[in-house]
Amino acid sequence: MAERSQLWVEGADDDHTIRHLLIRHGVDYDHKPWLAWIPSIEQAGGKNKLLQTVERSVRASTNRAVGFVLDADSSLQSRWAAMSSCLGDAGVNVPEDIPPEGFVGESQTYRTRVGVWLMPDNQREGALEDFIGTLVEEADPLLPLARESTIQAKIQAKKLHGANYRDVDEKKAVLHAWLAWQEEPGLPYGIAIRAKYFRQDSPVAERFVAWFRGVFELE
Repeated sequence: MAERSQLWVEGADDDHTIRHLLIRHGVDYDHKPWLAWIPSIEQAGGKNKLLQTVERSVRASTNRAVGFVLDADSSLQSRWAAMSSCLGDAGVNVPEDIPPEGFVGESQTYRTRVGVWLMPDNQREGALEDFIGTLVEEADPLLPLARESTIQAKIQAKKLHGANYRDVDEKKAVLHAWLAWQEEPGLPYGIAIRAKYFRQDSPVAERFVAWFRGVFELE
């Protein structure tokens, strides 16, 4: 049985981003050791591995809560269908579509409260970078420049610049270009949130924090 409630994420970037966002919302992940009511954040090592751990994690969390955060970077419906199948195997009844505010339910079989959040916002395809993009101030003048520069570097890669990032990683490349131009260049996502280069109160971030508090029944 899990020693405490758990939040499962795909990898290190998700872990650090979520942890530092929650710190800015008053969840004390700075306290060592963590207080008993704070869920541990576990890295699954990718989407497929996270899906594979769902039933086992729900079963091990009897009388505790467990949450899952993963990208909807191919198709929101197919990702929710895959998660729904795993949750069904763990005795959780799920709706046809994930709610915009994130899913919170219960496994009657294992007496476990269960939550699911599909990045970025349970409503569209995307990934962690789309979520983080909502934390950039809307009037920020550097983000459009970072986007234009990144795209131009890709377009001209064969001729001059050699920007060979994959098309699927364009949003990640844009965010890292933007981070490279901050006062302390190149901070990782989580540390940049902590340093307040990103805001913490976008509507999507507020919904995510409300979902987190709902899953783990935090006031």
